[in-house]
Order: sequence, then structure tokens, then C-alpha cells
Amino acid sequence: MKILILTVALFLFRTSIASSFELEIYMHVTDQREINFPNGNKYIQLEGSANWKDTQGDYGVINCLATVTTKNQEESAILQAFCEGKNQNEEKFWLNLNRTSDMEIGIGVATYIYGDGKYKSLKGKKCPYAVNYFEDRMFYKQKCKL
Repeated sequence: MKILILTVALFLFRTSIASSFELEIYMHVTDQREINFPNGNKYIQLEGSANWKDTQGDYGVINCLATVTTKNQEESAILQAFCEGKNQNEEKFWLNLNRTSDMEIGIGVATYIYGDGKYKSLKGKKCPYAVNYFEDRMFYKQKCKL
């Protein structure tokens, strides 16, 4: 009986791991340009380069370009970014990141728009993410249900 319970528990544990995919990105903002409007709104362009790792044991580099629009002198912002990532095996994926939240911290949706190799199956997949900024660094964590 103990063996049966252990076998079922092991199967459920493996299934729960296999059914999700997590990605962590540690971004350095390498360039930032902005236009300030008289009413306090801003239009900002960001460029960043980062290292990343995922729960499948892969790691690599990712580069992103983003636009951010703030409105009505509030701290909230509308962000749209496009990123190109590459793992240690030269397999690539492309992301579209969207969020409307506080400028420095927030949650959004990442969409895999293209992928090759192992990432081809993620095309069209939408995954929630959370992000936090500190100085010229960005910390990003995403979790996808597969």
C-alpha cells in the first residue's frame, strides 16, 4: 500500500512539474529615451539586455525593446515590449510583453509570438508575468501552464 501511495504521489509530482513552465529574467536597461509632454504625460523607449533561466534547466540571453506611455501625471504606465531570447543550444523564442500597471512594479501578459526548436510549441501561448524595477535593473518572473 505504501508503495502504491508513493508511486501515485511521484506521478502527481512529475505531472505538476511537467505541466508548468517558469522563466526568470534579470534585465539591465541599457538605453532609455523619453519625451515629456506639458500635461505631465511621458513617452519612453527602453532597450535592455538580460540573462535568463527556466524550470527546464535552460539558460541564455534575451534582448528587448519597449515603449512605455504614462498618463495624467500618474504612476501608472502602459507598456509594450518585444524580446528575442536564445538558449544555450541556440534555440530562439520571441515574446510580446504587455501590461498596464504601476511604472515600477506590476503584472502583465507575455505572449510567445515565434519559436524554433523546443520553443516552437509555445507559439501563441499567453503567460502571466510579474516585474519589479530597481535603478536600471528589472526582475521578471513568468509562469505558464502547459
